[in-house]
Amino acid sequence: MSVTISPIHVKAVDERGALHFFNTERTGEFLLVYRNAGTVSGQHYHKGISPGKNPEDMLLVQGSATLHWKDLTTNKEETIQLVAPTRVLIQANVWHELTAITDIVFVELNSLADGSEDTFRL
Repeated sequence: MSVTISPIHVKAVDERGALHFFNTERTGEFLLVYRNAGTVSGQHYHKGISPGKNPEDMLLVQGSATLHWKDLTTNKEETIQLVAPTRVLIQANVWHELTAITDIVFVELNSLADGSEDTFRL
């Protein structure tokens, strides 16, 4: 699958708010990213050189966005609306861009070094 979208499951909800959970085997430096409504991020793909980008693992924790992607090996293309909380896995060789519909907050389970070593533009 080129892109996998899955919910970040809720564990509990009370008067304070909600508690969600997810699992990952990744460790090290992660990125906490804030984007303003109307801005575009990405517009690139990863070759899978860096383990942190193979696949890219992103948690949208606040807001809504549109993810447009194209698999460069199959030419399959899709646009998906994302609403937090959701998890997005993007496989290698999938060009992708994320457009913030509202102000958004997301966590990338990779480091800046992972991205600089394995980010390519068309």
